[in-house]
Amino acid sequence: MKRRAGFTLIEILVVLFIVSIMTGIVVARLPRFSKTGDLDTEARRLQQLLGMAKQDALLEANEYGFKPEHTGYRFYIYDDAAQKWTPLADRPFQPRQLEDGIQLDAQVEDTDLKLGDSKNDKAVPPILLLSSGETTPFQLTLSLPAEHLSRTLVADGYGAFEWQDETGTQ
Repeated sequence: MKRRAGFTLIEILVVLFIVSIMTGIVVARLPRFSKTGDLDTEARRLQQLLGMAKQDALLEANEYGFKPEHTGYRFYIYDDAAQKWTPLADRPFQPRQLEDGIQLDAQVEDTDLKLGDSKNDKAVPPILLLSSGETTPFQLTLSLPAEHLSRTLVADGYGAFEWQDETGTQ
C-alpha cells in the first residue's frame, strides 16, 4: 500500500491553534503600540510646528509666542500696530489639544512653568520665537504617565530644537 504525502487533520489543527495563540498575544499588545505611536506623532508635530514658527519669524520678521498647557498648546503673533499678542487660529498654528492621556510640561530658562488651562490671551507667552533667530531656552516634556513614557524637546536659545533621550543626552 502506498502512503500519501500531506498533512493530517491533527497537524493542521495544531498549527491553527499555535497561530491563534500568537495572534492573541499580538492583538493584546496593540493598544500600547498605538499609544506610543500617538506620543511619537505628537512629538514630531510639536517639533515641526516650533521649527516652522522659528523659520517664519526669521523670514517674515515677526515675533511668535508659544503657550503650553497640560492638555494642549497654542501659538501667538505679536501685533506691532495694536501692541499686543494675538492668538493664531489659522493652520498650521491653530490651537491644539493633545490626545487623551498625553500631558505636556514645560521648563523655561531652568524654571518649572506652572501650566493651567487659563484663557488669558493678553499675557506674554512664556516661550518666544524672535525674528532675530533667538528663542527662549526651554524644555518641553510630552508624557504618557500611564505608560511611563516621555519625550523631552530642548532649546538652548540659539540652535535647533532637539529631542533629549531618556538618559538626558541629546
